[in-house]
Amino acid sequence: MKSLKSDDETVSVIRRQSVASQVYLDLRNKILTGQFLQGERIVEAMIAKSLGVSRAPVREAVNRLTEAGLLENRVHYGPSVIQMDLERIRELYVVRNAIEGLAIRAVTLNHSNRDLLELRELIEKMADRARSSDLAGLVEAELEFHQALWRMAGNPYIEKMSNLLFDHMRLALILDNGGYVNLADVAREHLPLVEAIASGDPDEAARSLTTHIMSSLEKYSQR
Repeated sequence: MKSLKSDDETVSVIRRQSVASQVYLDLRNKILTGQFLQGERIVEAMIAKSLGVSRAPVREAVNRLTEAGLLENRVHYGPSVIQMDLERIRELYVVRNAIEGLAIRAVTLNHSNRDLLELRELIEKMADRARSSDLAGLVEAELEFHQALWRMAGNPYIEKMSNLLFDHMRLALILDNGGYVNLADVAREHLPLVEAIASGDPDEAARSLTTHIMSSLEKYSQR
């Protein structure tokens, strides 16, 4: 059966999708690095002008970011960057605790010395970023630590589910870690997790993780 689209039309569609993907990646990066602030309105016309593209690929990118939960449509306001308020962070951390609880149990039962070394090195990386007062770098190092836990669990579904939370975790941690008087405390709070894994007791490891996540939430709620 002959294609309903001409070759020129197909090329045009591919080009438009390619531009939309580039716009999506650009906007996502600006959201996650704070160039667009949480709660800030996204004006498609201004973005199109700044990037030198038409509004169509910007609109597609905005729709993708809305589906991913990084943008939200507010009545009489339009699309804006999601605001990770206390209630949203609480909901996120409850889900994190459930998924990462499964991960740390699996890691505790099947870890190697190399796994423990990697986790300790990532804590030291956090400490190094803290000593430099590098909040963005500290957040990246903490995310690397938790990604390592997901990977070490050896369950692809844990990784898939956790990666769905990844961008929201980054936005939450920017706020959460940014409230610490001493950034080095962020690194130190991860040490009990590694000690619990090394103990070989999955129940203790899961309790340690719950304490880690929920105590962080409690501290944030009191600021």
